[in-house]
Order: sequence, then structure tokens, then C-alpha cells
Amino acid sequence: MRLRLTDLSALSRPLFLLLGVLVLCSVLVRYGNARVEHARADLAAQETALGNARQRVQRSDEEKQTILHSVDAYRTLERRGLVGTEQRISWLDALRAANQEAELFGVDYELAAQQPYAYAARVQAGSLKVDQSVMRLRFGLLHEEDLLRFFKALGAEQAGAFSLSECALQRLISDVSKPANQPTLRAECSLAWITIRTPPGPEKRP
Repeated sequence: MRLRLTDLSALSRPLFLLLGVLVLCSVLVRYGNARVEHARADLAAQETALGNARQRVQRSDEEKQTILHSVDAYRTLERRGLVGTEQRISWLDALRAANQEAELFGVDYELAAQQPYAYAARVQAGSLKVDQSVMRLRFGLLHEEDLLRFFKALGAEQAGAFSLSECALQRLISDVSKPANQPTLRAECSLAWITIRTPPGPEKRP
């Protein structure tokens, strides 16, 4: 069968139409694939965002539970004067009470200004600031055991946390075999009252 020019001329329009349809279909397929890939990327991003949100909620719940479990211990430390501002009046009251409990002859003290605690890493307070107030004590003892009794009584007052740095004893009376109503030893001690300062809250705007 031979095709004549008139036949080709008659087929040209359908062929161009078919070619156009094929080109259009190709464009539509590419566009559809691009839209599908874009939708998949959006879905993956949404799933990632959803996963991150769930993790934040989970961490928030865990932090909330940690706070709830720790709040009682925190309040206890706050009442004992370890957390917050320094409690100098409470420290002095504790000194007087410990002096009476140990039946000493009075305690003289010097309290220095607050400064950063030299061994803050041992407290493991994280980012919280740890300060110390160095106190030097001078008091008389009837015998050596009074020294331990005094510091045990001072700790029992729970007026704060202190770290004993050093103590030096000096004998005042050489003959300690005779009963005495006066100190036979003089103690000079240095201790540091430790305070963990809580971070300030956000400032309130007027």
C-alpha cells in the first residue's frame, strides 16, 4: 500500500495532535511526580516536627516529675539555710545554742564577708552560685572531747551547712588532774558557712 502526498497531508493534523497530547502527558507526569515528591517531603517534615514535639512534651513531663520529686528536698534545704540568702542571725543563734549544749564557757567569733566557695565543684550545684562566709571561732574547753561535742551540737541545730577548715588547741592549765571551773584549753577554729544562691526570677515589667 502506497501513501500519497494527499494522504500524508490528511494525516499531518492527527499526528501533530497526537504529538501534542504526548508532550502534554509527559509534562503532566513530570508535574505529578514533582508534586508527589514535594508532598512526601512535606509529610516527612511534618512527621519530624511531630516527633520533636512529642520529645519536648516527654522531656517536659520528665522535668515536671523531677521537680515534683525534688521539691520537698529543696524546701528542706531552704529551711535549713543552705539554699537562698545567707542566714547570719540563724548562725549566731546556733552558736549560742551549741555553746549551751556543750556546756562551754562562751564563744567569740569573727564573720567575714561572703565570697565564692573555694570547693564549689564538690557541692555539685550545677550552674547555681555557691558562696561561703568564713567564721573564725575562739572558745575555751574543759577537755578535748568538748570540741567534738560543740561541733556535733552546732550541726544538730540545722541552721545551715558549714565546712570545718581547721582547729588549733592551746593548753592553758598544765595540771589538769585537779577539778576546775575554768577552761583548760583554748580552741581557735575556722569554718565556712556555705550558701547556694538561687537564680533571680524574671523581672516584672510595669
